Amino acid sequence: MAELAVRDLDRAEQVGAWLLTPDDPAWTGLGFDDLDARDSRYLDAPIAVWVRGTIEAVSVLTRVAVIGTRAVTPRGAATTGEIAGALAARGVHMVSGGAYGVDVLAHRAALDHGTPTTLVSAAGIDRVYPTAHLEVFDAVSETGAIVSEYPPREGVDPSRLLARNRLVAAMSRQLVIPEAGVRSGTLSTARWARRLHRPVLAVPAAPGAAARGCDRLIGEGHARPVRSVTDVLTALDETADPEPGHPRGDTPRLDLGHDRIGGVPVR
Repeated sequence: MAELAVRDLDRAEQVGAWLLTPDDPAWTGLGFDDLDARDSRYLDAPIAVWVRGTIEAVSVLTRVAVIGTRAVTPRGAATTGEIAGALAARGVHMVSGGAYGVDVLAHRAALDHGTPTTLVSAAGIDRVYPTAHLEVFDAVSETGAIVSEYPPREGVDPSRLLARNRLVAAMSRQLVIPEAGVRSGTLSTARWARRLHRPVLAVPAAPGAAARGCDRLIGEGHARPVRSVTDVLTALDETADPEPGHPRGDTPRLDLGHDRIGGVPVR
């Protein structure tokens, strides 16, 4: 067992990763302690996490999760781009899961604006999943961070994809969902966010759309409807200081109005 641990540490070092434990000062900023709250009967904090990236990204105190469906529609992609772009332009650190669809669009928006982002992986810290996102993983690790519960060599299975959701929720100050299906794993992350008392914001689906997971969350009272990018920024509390290097007065504010987002009217 000791030999395996040494091999894991050596392999992690080869990809520029290290093991972060609860006794490290940076651990507090990740929000994982909330997973061990006294009133929790079903939450489970990680014992440690592997990190590939900068310690500055790990130490960020304010993160916003932008997550959603893998099978994103053109409207969903446009909405994600508008929300994530506005957050990134204001220096807001976004966290997502690196998956196809909404997740990778959020990471790319951050990278395009030169804003660090955190990617929570469901695979070993030396793996890229999905493999098509190798370039994104590498770019994220240069200025932000990739975080994983799993050591080098570990692959992905459905249970790990679901387990990742609790980390995304715990690391985030609020959760924003531009688009989601009714059976999407995104709804699992929203459930974790509610348990952890993180606000959930969701964009109502366009009339006749198939991806109605956001409508379900809103209808059940589990999410607030987002009708403009300003709604997202207001919910984040605009009195908070932006990240260093992004002065509030110099960053653009995108407001799509209260009846349109993603170029399509919303209810």
